[in-house]
Amino acid sequence: MNSNKMIPILLGVALSSTSFTKVRFFGPVGIGELLLTITVIMLVIQLAYNQKIYVTEKSIKLVSLLYSFILLAFISNLFGAFKGSIEIIDFRDTIAFLLPIVLIILVVHLPDYQDVLTKAALFFYIFSQVYIYCCLLYILFIRKIFYIDFLYYYSTRFSGLSLNPNQLAILTLLLPIISLYLMNSKKIPVYLGFLNIVAAVWVGLKIESDALILTWIVSLLIYCYVIFFKAMKFKKNVKVIINIFVLSFLVSMLKISLDIVKSVSNSFNEVSNQSSIRYILWENGIKAFAGSPLIGNGTKSQSGLTSPFEGVEAHNTLIDLISMLGLLGLIIILLLFFWATINSRNNLYYLILLLQVLFFSNFHNVMRQPIFWFVLFILLLNSQKQELIPSNVGNEIG
Repeated sequence: MNSNKMIPILLGVALSSTSFTKVRFFGPVGIGELLLTITVIMLVIQLAYNQKIYVTEKSIKLVSLLYSFILLAFISNLFGAFKGSIEIIDFRDTIAFLLPIVLIILVVHLPDYQDVLTKAALFFYIFSQVYIYCCLLYILFIRKIFYIDFLYYYSTRFSGLSLNPNQLAILTLLLPIISLYLMNSKKIPVYLGFLNIVAAVWVGLKIESDALILTWIVSLLIYCYVIFFKAMKFKKNVKVIINIFVLSFLVSMLKISLDIVKSVSNSFNEVSNQSSIRYILWENGIKAFAGSPLIGNGTKSQSGLTSPFEGVEAHNTLIDLISMLGLLGLIIILLLFFWATINSRNNLYYLILLLQVLFFSNFHNVMRQPIFWFVLFILLLNSQKQELIPSNVGNEIG
């Protein structure tokens, strides 16, 4: 039984438009959040229409992990409310986590969930590239005629329709490797793929994000190394020597890249250095974690510029995670990442995509971005074989 054709379209467009945080109707609800909510409603209707839910061994394990995450978030928020580190009505971050999690729980109970996720990923890519081309059109031509301060972060860094440039950065981060994957699988022409890559990189450079540039450099080095290694046929002993040499080279290049990024960061913002502020936020995030290491302090940003619990994110997903949900939350997320890595081990493009998200997360809290959850879920659910076990639930849901 095929699902409603509008579900993957809505899901793909919704994921891309969650970066449009300057366009909000009320509170944290914007275009993306509204479309995600509509998608959830359509999924519930689809499941009711099917009168059956379909489960796989993967979906059972995933749903169990996600329910554990939801329960932990609830307990952490209660603890944080009683402790005073989070207001009982301040569940913005919780909603940001729950919406994509609830959505994926519904999706995996569809009989064709892999097809739905694959099509959603394609519509996400198409809509995101159209948006990137619009941004590039403004940067190259329209800006010379008509400057729009609304598209900039404090009149300096280009952020498009995102309140924070990093929300646009995570979007541009993923597009080049997706373009390479689609070119390699012959799903788009080579010329179009290269044009899309150039457009994404051009806009990405205008964002002036040190994390984005560094992630691109590291992933490019790894991609080129793997392609080179596959193209050449070496004996085992030669492979060992080359691996040692390349590893040493990558470490050296990483150090050089960090120095370059630090220099670029200083030139971007002479008054407030991104790197030094980030270290302060990391330190205060760790202090918040030390106050409740097991279950955290609740799903509100727990770091600050002068002390912990100022409601500022630590700009590091790991630190933000442990300060909010403690070691238990870390274990659940690590299990999901490990699962996604194992499931993607035979696909270079999937692994680089996962690596990019993981690397970028060291500089920003990406858990509030539905794009992060979608990448994680689609990589760990990807499979050539989908064994379905239907269960009648008609009496319960309609």
